[in-house]
Parts: sequence; C-alpha cells; structure tokens
Amino acid sequence: MKHLPRPVADLICLWHDLALHPREVLLNRCHHQWRGAGFIALIALLVVAGVPGFTPGVLLAALLFAGPSWVLDLVGTLTHGLWQSGRIWQGVECECCGGDPDDGDDDAEPDDPADDDGFARDVEAWLGQQTTVEHRVVRG
Repeated sequence: MKHLPRPVADLICLWHDLALHPREVLLNRCHHQWRGAGFIALIALLVVAGVPGFTPGVLLAALLFAGPSWVLDLVGTLTHGLWQSGRIWQGVECECCGGDPDDGDDDAEPDDPADDDGFARDVEAWLGQQTTVEHRVVRG
C-alpha cells in the first residue's frame, strides 16, 4: 500500500475537516497560520532574485498550491478575532485557546478551606482498616 506524502495528506485532512467542522477549523487556523504565505514569499523572493529555474510560472504554481491555505489563514485570523470579541459563535470552543472567549462568567470559585478535612478523615479511616504487622528484631 502506498502512502501519501505528509504535506499532501495534511492538505486532504484540512479540507475534509473544513467541510465537516468549518467553525472549529477556522478558529484553529489562527494559531497555525502563515505557512502558505511563507512559501509564497520564498518563491517570490527566488523569482525576483533571478535564481535559475524560478520563473514567474513557478510563482503562479506556488500561488495555486499555497494560495488557498493562505486565504484560509487570513479568514481564520479574522474569524478568531470576531470570536474572541464575542461577536460570533459563542458556543464554539477554540482548541488552541482552551475554551470559550472570556466573558467573565466562568471564573472558578475559590476553594473552601473548611472542607479540607474530608481527605484527612478518609486517610484516617483507611489507616484504621489496615492490619499492623509486628516485626521483632532478633539479636544474637
């Protein structure tokens, strides 16, 4: 069985996930961005520098190959900003940020110090159930 090269497999998975979970993919793209832009910029630099083998046709191919990823990065950055400000998709979690945008309602309650004796009682009960073994040292 032949395996796909990793970049091709990643692109297929990305577009597959985009079709199934567009909101989550767009939010996550904000954190993994600019790969397409970096690739296009590198090829453009090589074309402008006149490196042999890098013609404007190669730049066009780079735009066709990495352009959709770059556009997805830009749209992801825009949607993440709107999501973070609370304007869209309040019920959707960003896997990279670790939850919903902070609206101030989900602050954790401080621990109640008066409730800490439950663990101590559990340990005391467990120790009471254990049998003690007496070891005698025999001196000769």
